[in-house]
This record gives sequence, C-alpha cells and structure tokens, in this order.
Amino acid sequence: MKAALLGYGTIGKGVEILAKQVPGLEIKNVFVLPEFENLPYFTNNGHQVVTDPEIDIVFECLSGTEPANTLITEALKAGKHVITSNKAVVSPNLSRYVKLAKENGGSIQVEAAVAGGIPFLDALLKFSLLEDLNGYEGIFNGTSNYILDKMQKEGTDYAAALAEAQKKGYAEYDPANDVEGWDVFYKANISNALAYKSYDPEIRNPLGISKLNTSDIKKAKSEDRIIRHIAKSVQKDGKFDTIVAPVFLNKEDYLANIPSNYNAQLIYAPSFDKIGYFGQGAGRFATAQAMLANAIDTLNDTEREIVLDKNLEYDPTLIREDWIVRSKADLSDMENIVNVETLDENEKYYFFRDRNSELIEQVQAKDPEAMIALWR
Repeated sequence: MKAALLGYGTIGKGVEILAKQVPGLEIKNVFVLPEFENLPYFTNNGHQVVTDPEIDIVFECLSGTEPANTLITEALKAGKHVITSNKAVVSPNLSRYVKLAKENGGSIQVEAAVAGGIPFLDALLKFSLLEDLNGYEGIFNGTSNYILDKMQKEGTDYAAALAEAQKKGYAEYDPANDVEGWDVFYKANISNALAYKSYDPEIRNPLGISKLNTSDIKKAKSEDRIIRHIAKSVQKDGKFDTIVAPVFLNKEDYLANIPSNYNAQLIYAPSFDKIGYFGQGAGRFATAQAMLANAIDTLNDTEREIVLDKNLEYDPTLIREDWIVRSKADLSDMENIVNVETLDENEKYYFFRDRNSELIEQVQAKDPEAMIALWR
C-alpha cells in the first residue's frame, strides 16, 4: 500500500523512519506547510495528496485543528484509511470521522492520539466488545507528571520545575495546553467515546496543575501522599462522568508511583476488576510506533472498528470523592466540610468529604484562584 504523510515534525519524521520497517508500505508524499521547500517527495498541496487515487493510507501528524480537520475530512470522503495522532482535532470531530469512514469505505484509527506508545485505546476497544466497562483512570500527560515528580522529589517550586521541563523539551514555550489540563481533556473525550461506544464532548472543563505550590507539596508529604494529575471516568446505568484534576494520592497507590514523564492507566471492568498499563505517553518513536501498528492492522485487514452506537448521558454527579481546597476566601458556609487548617491569616486548607465535581464551580465562584484537588 502507498501512504501519504501529513506533517514533518517530530512525530512525522518518526513515522517516516519506522515505515521503512513495514513490508508492503511505501510513503509516496509528505505534505508540509508552504514555508518548506516544495520538492517531489514533499508537497504543499494537501488536497492533491489526500485525494490521490494511488494513496491508501494517510498518516496525519499535524498540530492544531487546521488544516488537519480539512485534510482528514477530504481523505475520509475519498475512502482513505486515516491514522492520526492529533488529539485536538480528533476530540471534537471523532463521531463525524467515524460516520464519514463508514459511508465511504475507509477507516479512522486514533491509537496514537492518547497515551503515545501505550496500547490504551486498543485495550478499551477490545475489552468493550465483551461487556460495558466500569471506567478508567490514569496519568495521560508526561509534562505535568514530570513537573509534579520534580517538585515532590527535589522540593523545586512550580516555576522552576516548569522551566526544567521546557529545557528538556517536555513542555512547550507556551505550556498551557499541558499544565492547565486541556491535553488530558481531549484525551479523556476520545477515551470516553471508545470505552463507552458513545460520544459527548461536553465533559467538565479540566483542573490543571498551575495552582499547586510548595505548600501543597509539603502538605502532601506530611500526610504520606503524592500529587499526580489524572483523568478519572466512570460508567453506570447508561450514564458517565469524567473528572480531570490533580489528586493527593496515598503513596502506595499505583498511580502515585509513576516517575518522570511516564504515563500510566487503569481500566475497570466487571470481569477482571482492573488492569494496568505503563509506558511512554509521548515522544517521536513511541507515538510513531502506535501509528505504524495501526497501519499494519490496515495492511492485514485486522483494524479494530470504532463503533459509537450508544447515547450515554453525561452526569457530573456520578463521581463522588473527598477534596482538598486551598483558598483565601471564606468557604466555611459550604457543605460537607470535615476539617479546616489555617496556613496563615489569609489562606486556609478546606477538606470536603463525599462531594461531586459541582464543588469546583462553587469554590471558583468564591475564589477563582483556589487550588482544588481530589484527596485520597
């Protein structure tokens, strides 16, 4: 089969290298943006590339939503097998892509869009064939995990840990997508669709890690806890709920022990209780390997079809947890407070028991800068 490669950045170059190891797969063209030189192998004409009758597979490795969305749409309308690592474009468009693929004889595969080289989405597709999954939770962003791990192991403050992550190439110059939780938000939307065979993009906005400080790290250590940034999702009785937030985890917890920029996930199901995954959630070859695994499935006609044939209701009250909030506002009139600790005359820790995520809006209405996290 002949393939086209959209994008020639870190992931695109990795796909190009690994594709040479796959018998029967040849990359014919690489679409690059106009500022790159136009050569026979490279082209600035994305439409021509994705509609070329000789092309069977389209690897999409662009960043952002355009021209990625337009080119994916055109490729699917042309009956191509599209393999993408772009969670930002997949998250709001997955159900439409699945419909286009079915209508035009192609396919859409998104393994590389979530958890990099970890076969997490493949596991969701596989396990959900047998039974309704109870949910999943995990660490899905290596940048945030690196920052939190460094803060806790070395006592580094948030700004210094972020700077080190940027220096190592784990964090972008503008790190908001990672540290404010939007990267995980996109990945949770995609994971929900595959886990529950349903698509609803309207989950609650994420809580990131940028409001955590050294006081929070000290508090976690004093209570034998470790802070990690996770996505947690549950399914029950035709409804689902998802939270993306920092969590003060018991130090014995599986997710508490994930170091540096690694990712890890747990999947919950009635038949096996839980099963765990660990590995590199990003990077050139980890992500490219996931894309080439999808391509081999296409070559062998063994693709796992994405089926979105259910209509689950999003219910933000399903997940009930204990919470810790650090705030300069007076929150004493709120429900289910079980303890209050004074840091100084202006700031306190508030501990809440058995609250759903509606607590977030209630706290933020009083103090938009409050640190809000789950407490386990």
